[in-house]
Parts: sequence; structure tokens; C-alpha cells
Amino acid sequence: MSVVVVLFSHPDPEEAESLVLALVEEKWVACGHILPAGISLYAWEGKTVRDAEVNVILKAPDRDRKALVDRIRKGHPYTVPEILIWPVSDGNPDYLEWVVMTASKDRSRPRSGTGPEENR
Repeated sequence: MSVVVVLFSHPDPEEAESLVLALVEEKWVACGHILPAGISLYAWEGKTVRDAEVNVILKAPDRDRKALVDRIRKGHPYTVPEILIWPVSDGNPDYLEWVVMTASKDRSRPRSGTGPEENR
């Protein structure tokens, strides 16, 4: 199974963290990284909008992109949230396997260790 990287923005850092935590605990994603707030400028309903938003980067198995987008939308306050998904074409095979095994709803075999940072 392959892996995807998911990016979405969120206006509230604490709500973004709660959403990422739910996605990890529900095994939609293996992990998420919340970047510090930045300024977003965009056109919305005929106006130019300036908002502070955090960006969230998720790593997940590439199994059901539509369902993952729907799950993120369910926990997101925007009517039209930015949710972008990229396939991962290559990477550390051990890390990619960890992503797939960690976020697999039907884990076929447990891996030794708890995560990619265990050997620091």
C-alpha cells in the first residue's frame, strides 16, 4: 500500500490539534504536524480576505482519499476548506511501512517499536 501527504489549513491552532488527534486515534492518519500560524490571503465571496491560519501536514495510507477528505471536512469550520492530497513516490521504506501499519484499521501484524523517532 502506498502513502499520501495531506495538507489543510485551519483558523484555530487548538481546534486543528484536536482534529489531528482524532484523525490519529481513529487511524485515518499515522501522524500530523501543525505548523505555526501564518497569514493567508485569498479571494472569498467577492472580497480579499486576510486570516491567520495554521497549516497541517498529515501522513496516511493511500486507501480512501474521498473518505479522508470527508472526515477532515466533518471536523473543519470552513464551508470550503483547503484539503490537498499528494501521493508519495518514494521515501524511507521503514517510515512508509510505519505509516501504513500505524494507520491501518485492520493491522495485519504489529511492528516492533512505537514510531519513527524511537531511534533518536
